[in-house]
Amino acid sequence: MILNVAKQSLLHRKVSVLLTFLALLVSVSLLVSIEHIRKEAKNSFYRTVSGVDLIVGARTGQINLLLSSVFRVGANANSVSWQSYQRIIANPQVDWAIPLSLGDSHKGFAVIGTTNDYFEHYRYGDKRKLSFQTGGRFTNSDVNEHKQVTSMNNHFDVVLGADAAKQLNYQVGEQIIMSHGVGKVSFSHHAEHLFTVVGILQFTGTPVDQGVHAGLNAIESIHAQPKTSLAKKNRSQTSLRTSKQAQDHNHDEHDEHDEHDEYGLAQPTQVSAFMLGLKSRIAVLQVQRQVNQDKLEPLSAIIPGVALGELWRLVGAVENVLRIISAAVLIASLLGLSTMLLASLRERKAEISVLRIMGAKPSFVFWLLQLEALSIALGACVIAVVLVTGTIFLSNDWLLAEYGLSLSVNILSIHTLWVIGAVLIATFVIALIPSIGAYRSARALA
Repeated sequence: MILNVAKQSLLHRKVSVLLTFLALLVSVSLLVSIEHIRKEAKNSFYRTVSGVDLIVGARTGQINLLLSSVFRVGANANSVSWQSYQRIIANPQVDWAIPLSLGDSHKGFAVIGTTNDYFEHYRYGDKRKLSFQTGGRFTNSDVNEHKQVTSMNNHFDVVLGADAAKQLNYQVGEQIIMSHGVGKVSFSHHAEHLFTVVGILQFTGTPVDQGVHAGLNAIESIHAQPKTSLAKKNRSQTSLRTSKQAQDHNHDEHDEHDEHDEYGLAQPTQVSAFMLGLKSRIAVLQVQRQVNQDKLEPLSAIIPGVALGELWRLVGAVENVLRIISAAVLIASLLGLSTMLLASLRERKAEISVLRIMGAKPSFVFWLLQLEALSIALGACVIAVVLVTGTIFLSNDWLLAEYGLSLSVNILSIHTLWVIGAVLIATFVIALIPSIGAYRSARALA
């Protein structure tokens, strides 16, 4: 009976109920959206790099090493020698390694010198592998300690992150020039070395999207000193003692030889940091301790998950601000619901009198108003969940492309149920004011 009475009462005041419902719908949608985005952003932050057991760099703090190697923020003043890199990856516990060379940029986007192992072993999210929109990996930038690979056409390969390619409007086949330093404005360019875009990665929602990835050998080559100065001097002296024909012949031969030397892909001498994947997770702490206690070079090895947790505690205060804002909006809407019920009490005195004459107890009137308030709140919660789910489903690709934010469409979780439960409890508490008022009015009519 009470359900039917509550239904008829709400329909009788449908205009004010509808306005209150819409206000509550907006506030609950905002609360559910913020909580879902906050949870997904936190999970995405923790999954920026996945499947990497250790990150190794020169001796520094773990936050600084994490920021420079994963988020491309700041820089470590020191580097790791190539000998130390080779020595550490020779550990029988190491399964794979990804070297990283940082310090250059292209139009404000960080350049990451690495190898094809980056595209093979780097993981993000739920251990998702990097994939290409178009093009593919490096073709002329392989690191080999026994063989030097050369680029005969003075073009090095580069793979762009999705966001970098979109903002710069680059396509596969375009040629670019690297700049020294990580600032947006640079006065030192490696103009004599051209890089050709050979691939563009899919959106990942991680710092990979803003990366400009070049071969480690190519990065070493553009910083190496040219080897042709002495050869050109000797060639000039020789040309004075030869005929013009012989001079032209020798000049062509030396030019070809010098271009090969000057633009050959040099072997690396150092790296900024490198990522390690181990054969066994049990060995993580053991290898970390070995690296941190290395006597040949001061090094730091960090566990990405631990460092990400520490970094989140520093920047995670923002989520509390979002919670406060959404809670304030919800309380304002619930106060509006309470105000609507209070305002209707004077008009409903006749209704309460009829209910009392029919034998309804004061407690019946109390629960009638509570049921009306809870019905409005529950309806708003259900529609809010459907609305937010539909919005995320329709805008997920746009959010990933524009803001690098990948949200799960599955909004129903234990966390969401806790939020809905909190909304219903808050509704019950706020509705106590008009419900108690109705209860007293009903008792006064006895």
